[in-house]
Amino acid sequence: MDNTPIIIFAYNRPAHLVRLIESLRKNPECTDTDLYVYADGAKNDGDADVEAVKGIINKIEGFRSVTPIFRDKNIGLANNIIDGVTSTINQHGAAIVLEDDLVVTPHFIKYMQAALLHYKDTNTFSIAGYTPKVDIPNDYKYDTYAVMRNCSWGWATWQDRWNRVDWDVTDFAEFFADDNAVNDFNSAGNDLSTMLLKQQKGQIGSWSIRFCYSAYRLQMPTIYPVKSFVINGGADGSGSNIGNTSKYQTVTMDTLNEIRFCDDLLPHPEILKSFRKTYDTSLQRRIINWWKRRQWKLGH
Repeated sequence: MDNTPIIIFAYNRPAHLVRLIESLRKNPECTDTDLYVYADGAKNDGDADVEAVKGIINKIEGFRSVTPIFRDKNIGLANNIIDGVTSTINQHGAAIVLEDDLVVTPHFIKYMQAALLHYKDTNTFSIAGYTPKVDIPNDYKYDTYAVMRNCSWGWATWQDRWNRVDWDVTDFAEFFADDNAVNDFNSAGNDLSTMLLKQQKGQIGSWSIRFCYSAYRLQMPTIYPVKSFVINGGADGSGSNIGNTSKYQTVTMDTLNEIRFCDDLLPHPEILKSFRKTYDTSLQRRIINWWKRRQWKLGH
């Protein structure tokens, strides 16, 4: 979908934001793209990094338009994203979404726009820009694959999908009591149900796990590229959700001509097996998570 707007969510990492903007400007399509930047407010008065981010946003050039939205107070990443995506996507019908700690390749916008157009009238819930390292079978002929798990590191979706998300997860108790449903939800990583439990207990504030759960309930997968158009630059200890780790290093798509889109929206068994290795937890963590779930069930 040509001219789909890009949304950036920023807070207090000016160097990361500059790096993201510079990488976006290497995409030829950026001059025809509208950019919205939602900057969260400071937790404490006089936060120099938050003020520096505002200064950077006010000087962004190279896009068809730049619309800055500065929050008056700190509302947190999840609320910033839910509100910002809702506002923008309801104006434009679709949106490409980035956080300030990401770096994109020069083909990122081209790929995202083409994927939004190709999958618009299918049962796809969202488009991923990032992919972990996955083992692709030699006879696999496509540049994309489907997984029942969303991606929060450079992604896109459409208005009609976004507005179907149940942010309150109103059927959580029914779902979490069903062992088969929980196991099915965990098919793309056994960390998913635990994250959803933590969200519902108020231990984390995640828009992504709720988005992921709604996609699962609707049985609408996310489309991933076989090689990544996004690098996560926030796995350096600077973010609130990921520590300093090399776990999410990936292989980027350096050239892009004709994109061979897969039209089978069922996960490829071999690719899924490789994919979930990035997200599956250790045996010790699985035992802990099992105990947490058991405690929850005993209390309901």
